[in-house]
Amino acid sequence: MSRGLSIQQAVRIIIEENPLYVTLLSSGLVNLSALARNIKPLVDTMIGKDTKVFTIVKALERISMNYKLVNEYPDIVKALSMAEIITYSGMGEVEIPLTEENMDKVAKLRDLLTAAKVQFIILNDGNKMHVIAPLMYIASICNQAKVEEYGMVRIMFAEKAPVGIVTFLVQVMKSNQITAKHVLRYDNDIYIVVDREKTPLLLDIIEKIRVTTTLQSIQLSKQ
Repeated sequence: MSRGLSIQQAVRIIIEENPLYVTLLSSGLVNLSALARNIKPLVDTMIGKDTKVFTIVKALERISMNYKLVNEYPDIVKALSMAEIITYSGMGEVEIPLTEENMDKVAKLRDLLTAAKVQFIILNDGNKMHVIAPLMYIASICNQAKVEEYGMVRIMFAEKAPVGIVTFLVQVMKSNQITAKHVLRYDNDIYIVVDREKTPLLLDIIEKIRVTTTLQSIQLSKQ
């Protein structure tokens, strides 16, 4: 990249070379401060000096005002607009080493969760069993373990989940300072496990994505 660019020019080049950034900016799905910090190393390299995050945020604000609502991910946005969203609060995760003495504990917990007809996920990495389930059930079997509380969002697609949906969601969350504990795809469903306090923000972001299709339709009808 050539030197001598202004911050505004550098930011515009970075944004327009990444379709995801364009979509995030044009549809209000991004935390501008988080995005500014993310692209700051690139901006610094392009203009040849250290820049301030605040200045990059201002450049992003000006750029976003010039965009019409666009969508570089039509399949993903359309699928999300028609998906069913279910939220589970009070979820916990416990890791159980796969030793002989623990197999009975794992079986007992699985039977308890199945009988209770609650949502749960069991992952096996070969060394440990990761159980994600309501805290009260985990505590009843694994009462000696300290278990953190999480929220879980389940996205249920009517048809096959679109290609690239997991990567898209991870990048959107990262742009909004959300680090997911897990993003899992199973059949037509996506499960996202995040810190409890981040759950409302995640739901708000998903809802903004879901209404993008409606907003686009309104804009097209006015043209």
